Amino acid sequence: MKKLIPLILVSTSMSVLLINCKSSKSTTASIDKQVPTEKEVEVYKKINNNITLADLQAGHKIYYSKCNTCHQNFEIVSFSEKKWRHEIDDMSPKAELNAEEKNKLTLYILSYLAANKTQ
Repeated sequence: MKKLIPLILVSTSMSVLLINCKSSKSTTASIDKQVPTEKEVEVYKKINNNITLADLQAGHKIYYSKCNTCHQNFEIVSFSEKKWRHEIDDMSPKAELNAEEKNKLTLYILSYLAANKTQ
């Protein structure tokens, strides 16, 4: 009986880990759909003339590599600019983003939102 208790604990822990794992298919589909393009650069240059596609690609990478370690990624157009700014400010320390990463993430999110939101 004493040998069964550790086995049961390990089995339970593994079950919890497997249940909490996300499918890479849904994340991949979202990544493909929200890839930054020159469209986002052109739209956001009206606000920030120094923006580059490389900056947006770096922000995209941050969003899909760091922001989904604790939760799912969200459709960018689902939230307002005000909501995104609040969430980025709130979550950046939790994701351990440095100032440059936070800036690139913000540029990516806001440029994508500006170029793709429906009126």
